[in-house]
This record gives sequence, C-alpha cells and structure tokens, in this order.
Amino acid sequence: MRFAVLLPTLLLPAVLALSACSLPPAPAPNPGRIDLLSDRLTVHFTDGSRCSADIAAAPTGALAGCAVPMTYAVEIRRKIHVPVADGLIEPYAKVRLTRQSDGRVFDWVTPEGGAWHRPVNYGHQPG
Repeated sequence: MRFAVLLPTLLLPAVLALSACSLPPAPAPNPGRIDLLSDRLTVHFTDGSRCSADIAAAPTGALAGCAVPMTYAVEIRRKIHVPVADGLIEPYAKVRLTRQSDGRVFDWVTPEGGAWHRPVNYGHQPG
C-alpha cells in the first residue's frame, strides 16, 4: 500500500524531465511580407512581429532589434518621382533578406502587383 502512494511521487520528476527533453524546438518565423515606403523597409513575420530599417541611411545591413536576426539588401531600381506619393507607393526594387541562423534567403520584388498576385515566399538556401 505504501508503495502505491510513493510511486507517483517518485515517477513525477522523471516524467517531467522526459517530457521537457522530447519537445522539438519551435521553428523560426519566416518573413511573410515586406513594405518599402518612405525610405523605410518594414518586414512582417509570420508570428505577427515586425522589424524596420532606414534604407536611406543604409541600403544594406542587419535588422536592428529583431527577434529573428536577419540581414537585408535593398536595390532600388526606380524611385517614385511624385513627391506626395513617397509614403503611399512602393518604388521598383529588389529586396533580399537572409536569416542569420540558417542562411535561408527570402527575395522580393516591389511593387508586388496586388493581393491576387502575391506569391508565397518560403525562402531558399543560398547557392
């Protein structure tokens, strides 16, 4: 009878230790979409977080303060020459994001062409 009372007490730490070890790590969130307005690159991640960079100051670099460490490179191919539309219309550009943890690369071209023409960008390995 005493063994039946002690068994759960003895097994509980072992069960908790094994359950903690068997959990797979959560996958890193991917960039889901980008905005390139008013010389600011904003990356929206699939987990709801977002990071920004001032591309006028640095067209390439690392996204500062981002939960997912990433580097970016923005190549403006054609700017918008309407002064009041700078914050409303994306310039023609190529944007490359690289996740530092595994080297996965995510490429975008702006403007995207509307909600009906947004390809899913799962990223690719360099090479």
